[in-house]
Amino acid sequence: MVPSPVFGAAPARFGAAPEFASVPGFEAVAALLARFESLPLGLQFTLLVAVPSVAAMLVGKRLFIPDLRLRDLLREFLRTDWKYLGVAWVVTELVNTLALHFHAPRTFTGVIYAVEGATVVAFQSVTTVPLTVLATGVYLVGFPFVVLFTYFKLKAHDEEEAHRYALAYVVVVVSAVPFFLLFPVKVSSLYLSTVDPLMYELSPAIQYGIFSTDTLVKAFPSLHAGLSVLAAVYARKAGARYAYTAGALAVAIVVSTLYLGVHWVTDLAFGVVLVWVAYRLSRRVSDPRWSVASRELVSALRRYAPV
Repeated sequence: MVPSPVFGAAPARFGAAPEFASVPGFEAVAALLARFESLPLGLQFTLLVAVPSVAAMLVGKRLFIPDLRLRDLLREFLRTDWKYLGVAWVVTELVNTLALHFHAPRTFTGVIYAVEGATVVAFQSVTTVPLTVLATGVYLVGFPFVVLFTYFKLKAHDEEEAHRYALAYVVVVVSAVPFFLLFPVKVSSLYLSTVDPLMYELSPAIQYGIFSTDTLVKAFPSLHAGLSVLAAVYARKAGARYAYTAGALAVAIVVSTLYLGVHWVTDLAFGVVLVWVAYRLSRRVSDPRWSVASRELVSALRRYAPV
């Protein structure tokens, strides 16, 4: 095993190939791409993730909760949902901040490698640009969609189940903290020279966005795998059609993390273990208790947040 370079050739920029110059509308598309590439990389990354994610949420609403008006969903969000989703967001931000600034200086990637070897290499036995674009879309857009939309789908069926799901989400994220801090593990493509960092090389904006928000040494456990599996588990309580969709997305997200050179198989397996623990705990907590806890946390954050 030889550590991989950081990270090879410069990523290719988005653009249109000259052979498409005769296609109707080519000039307009090329101008739009050029304007997009002139934006700061951070803004490019935000748009690449946010715009498709919002579009996916709207499509999901149309397909899976068509009877609820968008206005009613927004009103209910402002009335109650922001408390539960806000707590989940705050906890996620705190965990990411802790992992970014306080993880142990030594990494333990060699331990993971000793357990599974170069198993992840098999997931890049076939690599193509279209497949990489698809896997990156699943990783960056499919993940936030299935994790967030599952809450709204659950609430449309059973509000208490939605609250339990939010609690389980918090438990999974918090449970990962000791490992992020005390057992940092590099992403597979940063450790193995035989695994390519496909997602990071796809676009400068994606590379910038990932590198500026991730330490790349908190692969263990995989929250991408854990939280998407949690969404799929809870989706079973929100109708068969959505359950199948969430399950397929969870599988695609898990595979994409391996194909893109982000996670190890061990990361995924332990992420699922955390999901099992969080799910069991969330089934034991009554909705009133979770409601009180979320209100108290939001109130505390308001009191002590800097003005």
